[in-house]
Amino acid sequence: MHLPLVQGLFALAVAQGSDTLTIDDALARARAVRPRVAAASAIVERAIGAARVGAIIPNPTAQFESDDIAPTFKLTATQPLSWLPRRGADLAAGRAGIERARADSAQTLADVGRDVRRSFFGALAADRQLALATEQSVLADSLARLASRRAAAGDISDLERDQISLEASRARLATEQARQSADVARAELARAVAWESATPPRAAGALDAGLGQSDSPTAPIDALPFVRGAIADSSAAAARLKAARIARIPIPGVVAGREWGSGSSNNLILGLAIPIPIFSLGGEAVHQARGAAVELSALAAESRLTARSQLEAARARTESSDRRARFARDSLLPEAVRVRAGAVRLYEEGRTSVLPVLDALRAEREVARVTVAELLAFQEARADLYAVLGRWP
Repeated sequence: MHLPLVQGLFALAVAQGSDTLTIDDALARARAVRPRVAAASAIVERAIGAARVGAIIPNPTAQFESDDIAPTFKLTATQPLSWLPRRGADLAAGRAGIERARADSAQTLADVGRDVRRSFFGALAADRQLALATEQSVLADSLARLASRRAAAGDISDLERDQISLEASRARLATEQARQSADVARAELARAVAWESATPPRAAGALDAGLGQSDSPTAPIDALPFVRGAIADSSAAAARLKAARIARIPIPGVVAGREWGSGSSNNLILGLAIPIPIFSLGGEAVHQARGAAVELSALAAESRLTARSQLEAARARTESSDRRARFARDSLLPEAVRVRAGAVRLYEEGRTSVLPVLDALRAEREVARVTVAELLAFQEARADLYAVLGRWP
């Protein structure tokens, strides 16, 4: 593995094909075909329907009476008006329900975006690990062949030859493990983008995309979907409390009708139907609504504290992982490559034993693994930050 390869490793170009996806391709496909995206739209549609149901004006009640003795007939219709003073509160509760649904929908989309980004960069990292393991396996096999020639010439002992042969076998095993991880990661990416083909897609892009950029997305706390939903719940509960208090007032309904029969009798009927609060004055509903309003108001205030903590934690993880990933990519890995290259060169020249070479190979393998892991941690932290903000990445 040479330094130019290390410098370009995390921007490895993959041949474009029908089974290759960039991060933009993956996000666009997920937004178009993921079932959860359709569910996000349905959340708002259901809330709009529920708001319309809550705003329906009650239908009038018709009553027909027949008296065979008189004989007379009476037909009346009663239109309740109790909904009229409550209508403003009912409409406010419906609007709050729609706002809650929109917040849930935005968070659902953001969660889908996080899922896609995590799966995409997870597949990309697995491919990078496989590339690193393959390069180390090729190098170890080359050293093993060199050791066999030197042992045959009597330059080194059989023990030293066997030590390098063992390291080559370990490198091949690590390559197979990395290949399995890459296959699993590609299957996870296929799920995240709702891939229909039997062959999972391959991620194409730079694992260090966005690394070192100073742009740190932010938003007011009350604009986060998590808080917006809690505020909407509190507003809906306050509106329901207002409606419950108004409902305690006995609002009469309008009665209109006509009575006919018994000769020439043909009477017009107009009146009021007043509810009589005998068994309940409506205090129970008010008590329940007041408790819900107080509870949800407290939860809305609590959600601000939680959201602020989540946002600061996500931002701190992103900034910290950015620094670690840049150090590993720019300093740690190149240094490990230089040490290994120097150890191999000295061994090829017969100026050192096999032990420094083995140590350098193992150190490079571990540093490469850590570097890829740190780059992946940065991408995952960035995806989590966008999800907390409720944004589509």
